[in-house]
Parts: sequence; structure tokens; C-alpha cells
Amino acid sequence: MNLKKMKLKTLLLFFALTMGFQPFLQAQQQVVLSGKAPEYAGYQIELYRYADPISEEKQLLTRLAIATDGSFQAELSLRETTWAFATFDAYQASLFLEPGQQYELIFPPLKPVPPSQKRSAFFEADEISFVLKNSTPQELNRQIEAFELAYFKEESRYFNQIYHQQSQAAVDSLNKRLLQAFPPTSNTYFERYKFYRLAFAEFILHQGESKQFIQTYFIAQKPDLAIPPCAQLFKQVFSNQFEFEGNKIQGTNFKRLVGQANLAGIEAYLISENGWNSELSRLVILQAINDAYFQGKFSQRSLLSLLTKIKASSWEQNKKDIAQRLKAKLTYLQQGSQAPQFSMTDFKGQQHLLADFAGKYVYLNFTRVSNPICRQHLDQLKSLEAPLQQELQILNLIMHDEAEKQAIISQQNWLGTFYVVDEQTADKYRISNFPIAYLLDPAGKLVLSPAPNPLDGFEQHFINLLRKKHLEKQRHQTR
Repeated sequence: MNLKKMKLKTLLLFFALTMGFQPFLQAQQQVVLSGKAPEYAGYQIELYRYADPISEEKQLLTRLAIATDGSFQAELSLRETTWAFATFDAYQASLFLEPGQQYELIFPPLKPVPPSQKRSAFFEADEISFVLKNSTPQELNRQIEAFELAYFKEESRYFNQIYHQQSQAAVDSLNKRLLQAFPPTSNTYFERYKFYRLAFAEFILHQGESKQFIQTYFIAQKPDLAIPPCAQLFKQVFSNQFEFEGNKIQGTNFKRLVGQANLAGIEAYLISENGWNSELSRLVILQAINDAYFQGKFSQRSLLSLLTKIKASSWEQNKKDIAQRLKAKLTYLQQGSQAPQFSMTDFKGQQHLLADFAGKYVYLNFTRVSNPICRQHLDQLKSLEAPLQQELQILNLIMHDEAEKQAIISQQNWLGTFYVVDEQTADKYRISNFPIAYLLDPAGKLVLSPAPNPLDGFEQHFINLLRKKHLEKQRHQTR
């Protein structure tokens, strides 16, 4: 290597270390997950991480395919310590994975939950941590578990002084006792975890509105949102920030900046008014867009425009990626967005793709034959006028547990074709109850999301839509 290249490599290493970018320099290392869970034989459990804690887009890490004897083993590659989670039956189980480590997992007792209950808006999974077999007290998961237990104990000791008396002395005592019980270690991730976890008691005293608090935890050092306590603290301190800024005495100016989708102006405002740096301001803008989108106090169009401008800006690539994921999340299943693709199986066992039905309007009717209301809707569809039937493909989508009802279905002469779909498809379309329907245009975009059901005027909505398209076509031809 020549001198010039050596100097460049040294300079890059210096900047990486001083800016806290060590994970990007690490080579990928294998992580091995194994164990035996006879109760879960036949299960395939997916292990995820969040791409970022603002969009909360899930990224698949690996699948645990549990054999008939209950054994499983899976491998994945990681560059940095990662918080991972899996949702199965009644549980959301998590663990921290370190590159190059092996983990023998112990599953919790089997606790099945019916798919219909799991899709309900009222369902909440039991949040647990995976138990590890033969782990040492120095293992990261054990360290974090021990620290959390100690934190809970100390918080209970000082609860009244902190939460009711707002005592800084109590917060200092809590921190001191925990730092004495958990002295510094060589594990950088654990040290950062402790740093942000201890900030929660401090947060209680002033709800994070202290400039010194923000300076200490979010400006003096780059926020590490990949560490759960940091992400939780960030959301608590900066939730609904656009609304907060808009309610200030000079809030009219800020609202105008958001309404105009003035990205540079919003960033400059947060820096000048709050004394923040660009790193924090940009993260807060992303979180604020997410918080504000469905609240109705800011234009959704302006908020989406901000995300588009971020993509074309000089912002760091990782924040552009968050903006892109956030836009996809906020517009998901919204009118005008592309319908999520899926496969379905007919009663002959042949598979079909949603894309196969492009070229006509498609009515996706998620239904249950055993549900009386669903049957009423299916009966009502029979009255759909013949010209409308020619414009529309009706896909009646049922779950696997109703696949054996083919004989009953064939006797009813219901319109459309019945297909069996899996739980992942129901999850994609956020099916929490039945019936629910969506209307797609010939290009596969959602035009009614969700669509009115047949008893609530779907036919008239569809007629109006066809009329509108016909008028638009005539105008285009006369130009």
C-alpha cells in the first residue's frame, strides 16, 4: 500500500472511531440460534429486527424451522449488536444478538391463540425475553436482564420521591446505587444501554423539556436509536413535536413552514429556536411527520411532500432511507397506492397471483362463509347488474380453516370466485374482522380502501366511479 492510500485509510479510521461509526467497519460475523422445543414441532418462527425505530419497518433476520422432534438451528450474519424479536402465538419474544455468538433458546410454554383473535385490534402479545440455556452472567442478555431487575427495584424504592416529590436527590441516589451495582464493563453496547436507561428517572423530573437534558442525551453524543432505551427515550421527549412547536407563541410561523413543506425552513427553525444540531433536528422531523400524519392538524399532502424533499435533499443516506420507509408506511393501503401483492389458491389446488387479474376492476372480498353477516353480503352481491359484473372481477377470499366448505359454497351460486389465502395475506390487508373489502383499479391501485360493503352501497359507489372515469376519458378525447 502506498503512503497516500495509507494516510487516507488512517484518516477514515480516525473519523469513523470519533464519530461512533465502529459498526460499519466490522466485518459480518455469523450468529447461530439453536434449541429444542417439542411443543412447537412444525412451527416456522420468523425472527425480525426494525430497520429503524421511527418507521418500525420489520426486516426478516432468519426463520426458525422447528422439526418434528422439536429441534431447530438457524444462522444469520450481523455486523453489530442487534435487538431482535419474534411474534408467535401469544408471545412477542425478544433477545439481543451479538455478532459471532451462539445462542441456545428455551421457548416459553405453548400458548396457542386463534388467528381471528390474534388479528383483533384488542389483542396484545405477552412481551417476554427468550431464555438462554447455559449462558453466563457476563452474557449481554443476562446483563441487561439483571440491570432491568435492579432498576425496577431501585425505582420502586424511590418512587414517591421521584414521581410525586420531583426530587433530584432521589434520582441521583438511584443512579449512584445502580452504577455501584453495575460498574463499567468492556461491552460498549451494555454501557450505552445503561446510559440511556438511567436517563428515564431524570426524564420524569422535567419531561425532557430541559435544554440541558436534551444536550446531554441527544446532542453531546449522537443518538443511538438502535438501542431500545434510547429509542424509547427519544419518542417520549420528541413525540408530536410539530404540534408542540405549532402551539408556541410564535407557532403560526412554524405552521406555515410545515404547510409549505419548507424542509430547509423547518430544520433551520428547530436549530435556531431550540439550539439543536442537524443530526437531532432531522431525526425529530422524521418522527414528527410520522406522529402528525393521521392527527389532522397538518396537511397530509404537505407531510408527504416533506418526505419526498428529504429523498432529494443533501441529508445523510440513512435518514433518506427512513423517509422512504416512512412514506411507504404512511401511504400503505391508502387510496391511490399500489395494492399489496399476494398469492391465492383455488379449490382445484392451483395457485394464482393478484397480478394475474390486472386489466379489470377487482373487488377483494375477505369473507367467512360461517359468518351470517358475510353471507348476507355475498347474497347481496348476486343483485349486481350484469353490465357491472362485466367490469368487475370479484375475488372472495377465505382462510384455510374454511377451505373444506367448497360443497356449501358451490350450492349458493354466489358471484365471483372463491380463493384460499394465508394468514400473511390477511395481515397484509390488516384484516381484524370479517367481512372487509377493497376495490382495485385495472392497474392494481386501491381506489376504495376499504370499499363499502354490498349492503352499504358498494354498487352505487362503483357506478359513480365508472361514470367519473368515462367523463375523464371523454374530456381527454376532445382535447
